[in-house]
Amino acid sequence: MLRPFATLLTTLLLSTNLSAIELDYYKTLNHLDNYGNLDLRNKPYTSLPDGMVVKGNLNIAKTPIKTLPNNLEVKGSLDASDSLVEFMPRGTKITGYANFLGSKLKAWPQGVIPGGYINLGDTPIEKLPNGMVVKGDLSLVRTPITELPEGIVVEGNLYLGGSNITRFPKTMTVKGNIFLGGNVITEWPEKLDLGGAVAR
Repeated sequence: MLRPFATLLTTLLLSTNLSAIELDYYKTLNHLDNYGNLDLRNKPYTSLPDGMVVKGNLNIAKTPIKTLPNNLEVKGSLDASDSLVEFMPRGTKITGYANFLGSKLKAWPQGVIPGGYINLGDTPIEKLPNGMVVKGDLSLVRTPITELPEGIVVEGNLYLGGSNITRFPKTMTVKGNIFLGGNVITEWPEKLDLGGAVAR
């Protein structure tokens, strides 16, 4: 009775290992264009190499990649929408925007400041670091996050509709508009630097 079970277990373990597809230097060449953009959308890769530098945009949308590599540098924008990415390490560098719409990202690491907007809509994001700086818009629509970090700075618009945010930190800056999307805010900042308006 135990032998068929052991055989099944071994088969499952082997299939799991075989399904893990790492991206190496030579495979990368198959997906690069003349501008340095790396398009891995819908590809089966499960990991990227540590220290990877992408001269253009990196597209890992709809991939099974769960963890971004250490010391990743994207000199363009990062599209990780609808991917399985759940973790991004400190030290990640993104020159353009960061689109994680529909991914599995749970937290934003301290010190990671993309050069454009950050889209975290439809993710399980629960925590943002204190003093977070967003160079463009920040979208937290339809997320379980309950609060914004102290001293957050959003240089574009802030979108909150469908999130669990009902109170703001004591200090925050939004240089664009705040779109509440129906959220009722019960506690407002003592110091709010708002460049636009609040849309309920």
